[in-house]
Amino acid sequence: MSTAYRYKLLGGGTYDGSSFRQGFLSAFMIMLTFFGILYSYIDTTDLTECPVYKEEVPKLKISFENQSYENQSVKLKVWDTMDGEGYQFQKEPAPIILDPRFDQLDHLPPCGNLESVLIKKDTKELMENVKKSFLECINPIVQEYKGKPEEMFVDWVPKAETCDKLGIFDKLGVVPFENLHETKWAVLPKCKEEHTLLTLGVGHDTMAEEKFNVTLPNTKFYGADPIIEPNRQMYSAFGKFFPFAIGKQPGFTKFRVLPNQNQKTREYVFQDVTTIPFLYFVNDILKFKRIDFAWIDIEGGEFEFLDQLHQDVTICQFNIEMHMKFRPGDGAQVFSEFIFKVLENQKYVFLKSTHTEVGVHRMFFINIVDKECLAKFFN
Repeated sequence: MSTAYRYKLLGGGTYDGSSFRQGFLSAFMIMLTFFGILYSYIDTTDLTECPVYKEEVPKLKISFENQSYENQSVKLKVWDTMDGEGYQFQKEPAPIILDPRFDQLDHLPPCGNLESVLIKKDTKELMENVKKSFLECINPIVQEYKGKPEEMFVDWVPKAETCDKLGIFDKLGVVPFENLHETKWAVLPKCKEEHTLLTLGVGHDTMAEEKFNVTLPNTKFYGADPIIEPNRQMYSAFGKFFPFAIGKQPGFTKFRVLPNQNQKTREYVFQDVTTIPFLYFVNDILKFKRIDFAWIDIEGGEFEFLDQLHQDVTICQFNIEMHMKFRPGDGAQVFSEFIFKVLENQKYVFLKSTHTEVGVHRMFFINIVDKECLAKFFN
């Protein structure tokens, strides 16, 4: 096909090769001139840079105990919480300072096989005297409230704390470990082996566990709480954390919990949480034959398994907070039955009954029967 014919097909009319070449060259020269002018303009003009994007961090305002703190330049630390705001950890870990008792406890004689240890005569006599004095003091008090569980719970602390003044209790060596909001109590061991401390209900507060960790060597910590953060990061710094609640039956249970949020708000809410049976957790997951220390504070969930603390598991000593306030239906009745069963079995003595708030109090129990506990803590 000729050039002239193709030109006609494109609508060019009569083909004139000379005119076409002249037009093409003219257009090309115009384009070169345009780009030359544009380049000259860009080369001689100062361009203003776009401002760098800077994220504005909002002011952080914290209210705590009727006091207000405002920081104009706080950088929020966002980590793996559901709401993006949680417990603010220190930028640098505080130096570890051992308790003066740590070295002494680290040089105790080995415990050996506690099941075969011979309990000394003076240890047996001490436990018998403790039990006798305790029962003589507490039995008349408790009998006044037989059939009156609600009155018993309301009057409990001022009545029960009269027995704390028994002089025989001073020989047990009970020592405090302060938490942020309460005191945990313990009797430290008389021999050296691996110790176990079980925390049921971390509650965004591990101050007492941290103090315990720098006091008693060779302690293994195990903590359970249905709210993962910040409890996981706090407890995992020294122990093993389990993200579920502890109850009597498996499934979902409505628990009063402190949700993922800044600790200073202390706003508890009721949530349906995954629940693991207490005995299954202790016997099958942890595979414990004995618990040396148990700290139980689960906002009313303790009523689910109080009856299992009698004979189904060996606990040498435990702190527990009773929350009848959050179990108004049968909490007082469950507590009353538990106390009467404790006095019937005569396995534990209890002391340090203290109010936390209306309808809530704490107690400390010591096992004075099981041989391993006596050998480890009193022999």
